[in-house]
Amino acid sequence: MSYKNPSPRRHSRLSTQVRVGVAAVALCFVTSPVLSNPLNPTVVNGTATFNQAGAVLTVTNSNGAIINWDKFSITAGETTHFAQPAASSTVLNRVLNDPSVIFGTLSSNGRVWLVNPAGILVGAGARIDTAGFVASTLNIRNEDFLAGRHLFVNDGNAKDVINQGEIRTPAGGSVYLIGSNVSNEGIIVTPKGETILAAGATVSLIDSATPGVKVDITGAAGNSTNLGEITAEAGRIGIAGVIVRNSGQLNASSVVSEGGRVFLKASQDAYVDGNGRIVTTGTKGGSVEVLGERVAVMDNASIDASGTGNGNAGGGRIMVGGDYQGKNPDIQNANITYFGPKASLKADATGVGDGGTVIVWADDTTRAYGNISARAATAASSKPRANASSMPGARASMSAPATERPAYGCSTLPRSTSFQPARPIRIF
Repeated sequence: MSYKNPSPRRHSRLSTQVRVGVAAVALCFVTSPVLSNPLNPTVVNGTATFNQAGAVLTVTNSNGAIINWDKFSITAGETTHFAQPAASSTVLNRVLNDPSVIFGTLSSNGRVWLVNPAGILVGAGARIDTAGFVASTLNIRNEDFLAGRHLFVNDGNAKDVINQGEIRTPAGGSVYLIGSNVSNEGIIVTPKGETILAAGATVSLIDSATPGVKVDITGAAGNSTNLGEITAEAGRIGIAGVIVRNSGQLNASSVVSEGGRVFLKASQDAYVDGNGRIVTTGTKGGSVEVLGERVAVMDNASIDASGTGNGNAGGGRIMVGGDYQGKNPDIQNANITYFGPKASLKADATGVGDGGTVIVWADDTTRAYGNISARAATAASSKPRANASSMPGARASMSAPATERPAYGCSTLPRSTSFQPARPIRIF
């Protein structure tokens, strides 16, 4: 088995197919009936009152209210606002007919859930401003919602979730986009909170901070893609699915505290490509995981988990294809990992402290050609670790252009390349 760098023509064709697919799905939403503010509510749990004043629909609901809507769309210039008892309050909106198309404003001082198997599009120019937001085309039972069990299941007809607008929460808020396929092409901001894109037949959110969102995937469907910008200052960003791709910006960095966590987890392929960028810099570097059966960090993609602070600060941790020598049972190992010549992985200590850890791993084949850097702030700091390797007997190729070689040397060892300070640079 071998893995080669996709030719420019093939990569362009793949990218074109992705763009055409996204455009086709978006067109389905656009050609669906676009109605004014949500229509014909029925309260099935808790209490809610409804007041329409011009272009503004105000819903005043109790915590845990469940509302069935005949249709739920918001046109440009219109606003739907949920007034809730507290920021921790939640309302579940279940849509019975037609896709939800939002081009206007959805706001709340609490958390808003929108469940619509027919599809959800947050269109260009739309704004969602809530304490928390869940958009799912996978169903959740009322009793699970009320019990705090976040189990979402595709009943067989779940469509896609697409964000082309702007979704924001205050500090500590969360955004979960869940569907048969999920794409972010807009902006999502959850400072010190969490953003998750999850695609699969069954999605279960269990203690999403540790170890991350659990996604049970069956069948071949379930693509999660980020083409836009997701920012969670000192927070967490996760993308999970059968095929996972980041060609946009994922930023969990912080200027005043430790960097956050970003993970890409795929049951098949995980890509960071194009000009895709992942940043978890902070006073101490954060963590980044890019995991799947086949993993690629390619084109002009970059991952940075550097530390900028003092004291015990230092670089963070980057894992591409697995953990050190593939020995961590809690971390998924790739079968094939490709790290392109123009891509970069960095876990430096730019202030005071030790260099971080960068791992590029595959059980079968590793092809690593890009720039890996895990510099310590000073020569007196302890050694960083940068490793690109495969299982005994597997294939591993490592090289880097002279202009991209790290400041610290590397020794070429059987099945691995380890970067350590104060050694001559020699990369094969």
